[in-house]
Amino acid sequence: MLGHDAVAQALVDHDVDTVFAVLGDGNLFIGESLERQHGVKLVGATHEANAVCMAEGWAKATGRLGVASVTHGPGLTNTITALVEGVKNGTPMVVVAGDTPIENEQHLQNLDQHALVAATGAGFQPVRNAETIAEDVSTAVRRAHSEHRPVVLNIPLNIEWDEVEYEARPALTRPAQRLAADPDRLETAMGIIASSARPVIVAGRGAVKSGARDALIRLGDALGAPLATSLLATGFFQGEPFNLGLHGTLSHEIAGESLAMADCLVVFGATLNFLTTDYQSLLTGKRVVQVDLNPDHIDRYVTVDAGVVGDATVVAETMIEMLSAAEHQPSSFRTAELERKLQEFDPATAFEDKSYDGAVDPRTLTRRLDQALPQDRQVVVDAGRFMLDALTLSVADPLDLVTSHGFGAIGLGMSTAIGAAVARPTLPTVLCVGDGGYMMGGMTELSTAVHLGLDLIVVLYNDGSYGAEHIQLVAKDMDPSAALHDWPDFCAVAASMGCDTAKIDSLTDIDAAMDIVKNRTPGRPVLIEASIDPDVVSSIYGHHR
Repeated sequence: MLGHDAVAQALVDHDVDTVFAVLGDGNLFIGESLERQHGVKLVGATHEANAVCMAEGWAKATGRLGVASVTHGPGLTNTITALVEGVKNGTPMVVVAGDTPIENEQHLQNLDQHALVAATGAGFQPVRNAETIAEDVSTAVRRAHSEHRPVVLNIPLNIEWDEVEYEARPALTRPAQRLAADPDRLETAMGIIASSARPVIVAGRGAVKSGARDALIRLGDALGAPLATSLLATGFFQGEPFNLGLHGTLSHEIAGESLAMADCLVVFGATLNFLTTDYQSLLTGKRVVQVDLNPDHIDRYVTVDAGVVGDATVVAETMIEMLSAAEHQPSSFRTAELERKLQEFDPATAFEDKSYDGAVDPRTLTRRLDQALPQDRQVVVDAGRFMLDALTLSVADPLDLVTSHGFGAIGLGMSTAIGAAVARPTLPTVLCVGDGGYMMGGMTELSTAVHLGLDLIVVLYNDGSYGAEHIQLVAKDMDPSAALHDWPDFCAVAASMGCDTAKIDSLTDIDAAMDIVKNRTPGRPVLIEASIDPDVVSSIYGHHR
């Protein structure tokens, strides 16, 4: 077979069934072979960065390897921001990239692709020659999983047309890791935990992936510890009487009071970044025990008092056994008063609505959307000032929340949402995006969502500006006009693409917009544009700061 057919075959041998791509002469025939010969779902994007973000959204929604494909030169340079996003998020992906023919150094699109990829922090795996295609593809897949990052599989165009006797490599499977903790480290951690008077358990995405919910609830009972989560574990303890919700910059007032009083944090599968720790303010006066399957995550952002490498479920169950054997008595941190406050807390009362005719308060909008949008949903949130509100939308399962904030870049949300929607077509996908991010990549890729017939509901927070910059200018008594923009009519453009649309200019418009969502046509995306005042600083929570 020819080299491009061998690349396609090797990918299929590793269970690749969906590829997001922008085709060019460097990857055209690989894509054609994937689709024609193997029935792989080839999803065409309008821009290479978006193809990579789609692959990442798909990977996050499925827990599988994401795969994208781009051509050489500008095709690859266009992926830089998306590659960094994948690196920052630790998402296993393979990006199949064509390269100019080795013998043609004067090719117009020739550049050092290795150096380009290295600058992003992604891995680079060259296909050395036609005979090593199967091995090199297998290596790229293995590296993406083991290194927890995107790996660019680089294929010179001339190799794609070489004849090769293909010999399959065994598919690589990721064995489930149930790593038990080191006894000495666990003993140190338990000494800190057992001596604490006001412990709090914090669960992150690592605990979610471990399926540690029941074990952590039982550990919380044994310690008398309230329960909290990082952003990526949103809703993990939903329904529990001592669930504090988010631990970090988005903690609500009642949670903030309890977290301020805590003297020990027992953290499972969370990296303790500045968002989770509220710029480390929530660590003041506390001893911290961190449990994580990945040793690189321990002490990554803060130095903890005890670090335990191990699976969240296994470690939590071992801790419960040790506490039982020692006849440890729960702390008195869980009080009837705390339970009552948590039960009675209503986010709608945490702020004063500032809506008026022409603009809705984003906090009120988000609370109303949370109740009215389909409850069986996955939520994707782009980066931008609006996300402080959008990230408080509830999800039935933490894995239903997909973000694109690793690099702090706006404009990646639409493509990430498309990837997530392709991954889970039976589940409505709600995308929250700001007007600036929408203009950067959302508007063009909305046509892709229409073409694919996705059940996508786009909530566009439109303040007519780059909000983060606007508020900084205002705070320094400077003219914010540099951040203001006169955008096109988003609803009209979306309707011309084949979307149902709704415009929200006041609180009275929300119900009508939700009726459009409720009665939406299958396979027809919906765009809801909400007018927001750029001078309204949007943050539902964060009262403890």
